[in-house]
Amino acid sequence: MKKIELLFLALRLPVDAFMITIAVLAAYYYRGTINVPSLYGLAPINDYLNLVFYFIPLCLLIFALTGSYDSRHKKTSLAELLSIIIAVSAYVSIMIIELFLTKTDFFSRLVILFNWAFTIVLVFAGRTLLGLIQRILYYYNYGTRRVAIIGRDEFSSSIASNLGEDKGLGYRVVAKLNPGDHLIIELDKTKCDDIIIAQSNLSSEQIQEIASYARLNRKTLKIIPDQFLLLFSHMRLTQVVDFPALELRRTPLDGWGRIFKRIIDLVLSSIGIVIASPIMLVVALMVKFTSKGPILYRQERVGLDANFMFYKFRSMKLEDCVGEDYGGEAAEKKWEDLNKNSNEADGPVFKIKNDPRITSVGRFIRKTSLDELPQLFNVLKGDMSLVGPRPPLESEVKQYNDWQKQRLGVKPGMTGLWQVSGRSSISFDEWVRLDAYYIENWSIWLDLKIIVRTFLVVIFRRGAY
Repeated sequence: MKKIELLFLALRLPVDAFMITIAVLAAYYYRGTINVPSLYGLAPINDYLNLVFYFIPLCLLIFALTGSYDSRHKKTSLAELLSIIIAVSAYVSIMIIELFLTKTDFFSRLVILFNWAFTIVLVFAGRTLLGLIQRILYYYNYGTRRVAIIGRDEFSSSIASNLGEDKGLGYRVVAKLNPGDHLIIELDKTKCDDIIIAQSNLSSEQIQEIASYARLNRKTLKIIPDQFLLLFSHMRLTQVVDFPALELRRTPLDGWGRIFKRIIDLVLSSIGIVIASPIMLVVALMVKFTSKGPILYRQERVGLDANFMFYKFRSMKLEDCVGEDYGGEAAEKKWEDLNKNSNEADGPVFKIKNDPRITSVGRFIRKTSLDELPQLFNVLKGDMSLVGPRPPLESEVKQYNDWQKQRLGVKPGMTGLWQVSGRSSISFDEWVRLDAYYIENWSIWLDLKIIVRTFLVVIFRRGAY
């Protein structure tokens, strides 16, 4: 770990302690500005400070237990905020229990409530400021980690490109090496800090040699897994009768996970329909009065257990919409010509930026994702989920290989990791990798993060077109 990383990691502790102290002062003085009667009156500030100084070590301990000071995992801003909310809530709850058990009667309950809110805001602000300073230093190439990528295929080039896109991440690609007889000599010349193996066809002897070099020279080694290694990363040791066995871990969406996800889908889709109803009415009128044909476009898609009818606001000219109820054979032929000559995606998907079939209103509602709103009814019905892999066409699924079919293992969703990945031109195999990661690592928090990031993508227009 570099000195700058250790410095900023160490700074988290005193910055958190300072922000907790500032939070109680802010809560105390803010309570004093509100004309709300208190049963015992507002105690002297020293009483509150003594109480908080007594509890600060407990709060820092809770932060540590929730992974705030873990150098191995870098959290997103949303994950950081959620972690702080959980930790501070636990800290304040223990404080209230302590005051109750000791029958302390001098405190103002509003100060405790304000202290909870201010602590969350200020601790998050302190960590955000530290992160911003660190990113600025990284941007000017101070303390960055020098990365050597082993692999010369398209996938390794994609990794190098993504690492180089954001200088604030703290990585600088210094070499892309081709596995060969003199690989260790070439690695040593790079003076790298991290080694990333991004080519899947290395022999076990080559990987062992690289691992030994990394261990002896204190380099961090990361291996981007191929499909086979990714499969084994989800194995767990179990037992069949008296014999040990490896069991492929199924998605957390089995059992209670599926039940919780369905409850969340029902609640959020119902709320979404109510909130979005005026917007859907306006979009429906725009579609109706600017082009002939039905307002909604219906198309059969592949679901988890059966095919279902998928809804969108119609964004194309009627004669260009594929389907018997729309443009018929002529529209089908036009789509086939575009797919053959203008498709900008690889694999069994169709993607084109300037689709000539789209109406002017259709271009707007696609750009703002308003055409997707009717899918809230698909979610309410249970055909789709708010978050999951995008539902494919039957014709696309017929072209899937066995590995790509794993994205069909859960209910399709309105949004997913691909839509919020920030990239609009990823390959179909990378798309499947993201879906596979989601399926194997599903959690309620992951769904909530994807939903929040979807709103940010729509607002700032970053990501897929």
